[in-house]
Amino acid sequence: MGETTETLLDPAFLRKLERLRIQARRAFPGTMRGERRSTRRGASVEFRDFRKYEPGDDFRHVDWSIFARLERLMLRQFVEEEDVRIDILIDQSRSMRFGDPMTKFDFARRAAAALAFLAVSSLDRVSVATFDSDLRARIRAMRGRGHLHSVLAFLGKLSFESHEAEGIEAADDVRRSVAAPAAEKSGDPDGVTSLSSVIRRYRRSNIKPGILFVISDFLDAHDFRVEMKLLVQQGFDLNLIQVLAAEELEPQIRGDLMLVDSESGASREVTINERLLTAYRTSLTAYTTSLEAFCRATGIGYMMAPADISFEDMLLSRLVEGRMAE
Repeated sequence: MGETTETLLDPAFLRKLERLRIQARRAFPGTMRGERRSTRRGASVEFRDFRKYEPGDDFRHVDWSIFARLERLMLRQFVEEEDVRIDILIDQSRSMRFGDPMTKFDFARRAAAALAFLAVSSLDRVSVATFDSDLRARIRAMRGRGHLHSVLAFLGKLSFESHEAEGIEAADDVRRSVAAPAAEKSGDPDGVTSLSSVIRRYRRSNIKPGILFVISDFLDAHDFRVEMKLLVQQGFDLNLIQVLAAEELEPQIRGDLMLVDSESGASREVTINERLLTAYRTSLTAYTTSLEAFCRATGIGYMMAPADISFEDMLLSRLVEGRMAE
């Protein structure tokens, strides 16, 4: 069973979150009146432009001061403020079980809860879904405080559907450095990350663009960047939150070990020494740096989230730094 609603979003953290809102890097046509700039032109309080009157236009939008001076009928146009759909995808693959005292998955659930709170506060519709090799559990997009309680209950009940195992071996592969329960060495397709297939399915089932957050360690051996580029080209505002455990960033293991990939079940005998750890850190840094560079070049939001540091301070500051909130 997962954490309770209260531990996902405590009152002190909520007071800090109330100062923020999710930042949209582009305008979207919404479905209901909200607080975001839309691609439509309407009648909000923010003036946009003038245009000539055409038969059938609403006389209430005529600027009579211009008519008095120029004897020309001109209409005032305003930026329509509407809601937008915000989807949050949480990686529930086996690699997300790593981390102590907080697993990457638990960190991801808390981050999703904070994002859902920001979305509801902006009168936006928000949905949450989990994934591994495919999209799994999901709560549909709605708006309102009542829906926020439903989202928090959904997140609070999320847990891994896996067999209990007593022995745990460290697995520190450069692309998938995770802890692997000994009973799961054979691998299970449902526990394997497949970002490309998940993004492809999401892109094909969501024609109308919106804001998408993907929370994952992004330790996927397959290329997922092409699908993400296609999603951005389709008009989506995509944001990646990469969650890594302290043991992945700075492994503390030493000696002769059998390392097991928790998702594929592949194993390898290695001697962990300082030279190998230096090579590992170099490879991991190169991977995360290239992922961040790809996001910057493609117009995708990106932030690194070490799962072991202060959740509240890190999330508040790095969401702003990553231009995901303002």
